[in-house]
Amino acid sequence: MSRTIQDQDLQLWEVYANSGEFGSADRAKMVFQCLTEPSRRARVLHREAKKSEVEQELSRLSDTELADLLSGAEEVR
Repeated sequence: MSRTIQDQDLQLWEVYANSGEFGSADRAKMVFQCLTEPSRRARVLHREAKKSEVEQELSRLSDTELADLLSGAEEVR
């Protein structure tokens, strides 16, 4: 499940849940990919939850709340 949101700079972002490899201890995370400028690095926000719980969170949060989370997400290196 993914969502599309717009940030304060009018950039469009796709947001989706992701987790590590099967069986790994990696935490689930929200991944933000810029659709307006695909060359921009993705951003991630680690969550202390299972991937299915992060997907539920994505479905219930408002666009404004997701944009706020985007502002605190780390750039992928």
